[in-house]
Amino acid sequence: MITNLQHHVLIVLQLLLTLTTHVKMVTSLKVHIVTYNTGNTRPREDVAPLLGLGLDPDIISVGFEELGDTDDWENEVDKVLAKRGYYRVKLVTMSIMQIVVFAKKEHMPFITHIQSEYTKTGFGGTYGNKGGTSVRFRLYDKTVAMVNTHLSAHMDQVHIRDEEYWNIMSEQDFDDPMSEHLYDHDYVFWSGDLNYRIQLGNEEVRSAIKEGKHLDLLGHDQLHQEKQAGHAFIGFHEADITFPPTYKFDPETDIYDTSQKNRVPAWCDRVLWRIKAERAEIAHALNWAGEGETDTSSLSSFTLSASDLSDLESDYSSDHCEVDGACGSKQFLNPDKAKKKAKKTKKKKKEKKQIDISDDEAYANRSTWEIMRKRTISLMKKTAVYAATTGSAMLRTATGSAPIKVHKADVADPERFKNLMNTLEREKVSLVKEKYENCVKPLVYKSHPEYKQSDHKPVSALLEVGVNTNLEPVIKFQKDKYTWKKGEKLVVSFDVRPGIPGFSAWDWVAIVDSDWTDYHKHYISYQYVSKETAKFPWEQHPGAARTLNLVFVSSKMNAPVASALLECL
Repeated sequence: MITNLQHHVLIVLQLLLTLTTHVKMVTSLKVHIVTYNTGNTRPREDVAPLLGLGLDPDIISVGFEELGDTDDWENEVDKVLAKRGYYRVKLVTMSIMQIVVFAKKEHMPFITHIQSEYTKTGFGGTYGNKGGTSVRFRLYDKTVAMVNTHLSAHMDQVHIRDEEYWNIMSEQDFDDPMSEHLYDHDYVFWSGDLNYRIQLGNEEVRSAIKEGKHLDLLGHDQLHQEKQAGHAFIGFHEADITFPPTYKFDPETDIYDTSQKNRVPAWCDRVLWRIKAERAEIAHALNWAGEGETDTSSLSSFTLSASDLSDLESDYSSDHCEVDGACGSKQFLNPDKAKKKAKKTKKKKKEKKQIDISDDEAYANRSTWEIMRKRTISLMKKTAVYAATTGSAMLRTATGSAPIKVHKADVADPERFKNLMNTLEREKVSLVKEKYENCVKPLVYKSHPEYKQSDHKPVSALLEVGVNTNLEPVIKFQKDKYTWKKGEKLVVSFDVRPGIPGFSAWDWVAIVDSDWTDYHKHYISYQYVSKETAKFPWEQHPGAARTLNLVFVSSKMNAPVASALLECL
């Protein structure tokens, strides 16, 4: 009969075995993300080079902080992208910060359920000079959230920035059962002026930059430190930084701050991403609890007898065994000795009181590692052969190589056991990350020092993002091209993918210019859909001969989901 301890080891083994498979994506899209703190200025420089158009991105997300005017910068981006076949997915503005997302029109049928949110964190959550704006949507088979943030400034405000991150991550909710919260999305892309600084003196930082040794400063970057400590941005990735710090410059120059404030240079402007499936699998792989238990704190409820904690701590020799964290010793592989020890243990159990780790004061402050160590000892004593066999298999699966020879003292000594378990967990985390490394692959991560009007340099990242594009559109026009003669009415009709709910009374069809980016702003005329058709009376004919577009706007999916050409005669 399998004991609770055996069951818990089997679960871990099963999780490890799943690490040998790999995530397969049908294809990928290029996502270009820009963050720019404009320093309360209006655009005086060409924004086109920021948008990565030479790299042919499918999705473009641009975040601005400290806007001089909330319309000027977005309008400049709109002008550039209108000529390149992009449309605006969504624009969100909060006070002097903004995020705007564009996509190629060919992806329009597969970008749906578009929503936005914002969170104020300035002045205790009452003012929007700091905080986060987001745009979320379904992209083919994935849910995606694009987040742009401006966190609190100054070297000593690390804990405030961490707190603002958690507030934004936890407070933004959406009306989509697939992803009701930010952390529910398959992909979260997080950019902005995060304001994390370099935890060194001004002279030391400037000297390293001047000598071209700025990469030596990354170990002192507060964002790296907070991620590693688990204080914020847990599970987020960032491409390798190769560029110098992007803050703070004298405006119109490439010279770091010479004002009276004399700020320490820092990588304030960043682009990160998070993969939901990766985080879930890592959490699952590192869960040493039993089946159905989702938190390692539940380990403390396991009951051991005092005798389970004694023999192996007092009776170790220098032998080695081919097992890992569930290790035993060679003497346990001898069936006769195993039987004798089993009888001895049984006798002691009758004499000694049961200890419940969750209640006993002596164990109240034990770490999870210590509890795991005791559980391992207990498993070794109760099922020596089983422990040796499965232990060897576990480590071989985790490392992809021959079993590691583990000294028995690695189990007897708490600190050595902790190091051993850390090694195992690093192996498991590494393999999980390897599975998902192709889900989001960084292609370019750079600053743009040619932009000088602000005290920040903008930063951009081009990412290759895995999605399944082998999907059929939900709604299609029955024709790719319609002809509308002056003096006649126009009737357009649609096909709906089987299994999809029908039309809403609030669905509508817009007639827009061929270079439209925003159907709300750029429509010439529109009609609501009725009985799978939209009818335009002859009076709505634009008059002149021209080529326009028809766009179907779904109220249920909160997005334009189909388009067709319209030739007006």
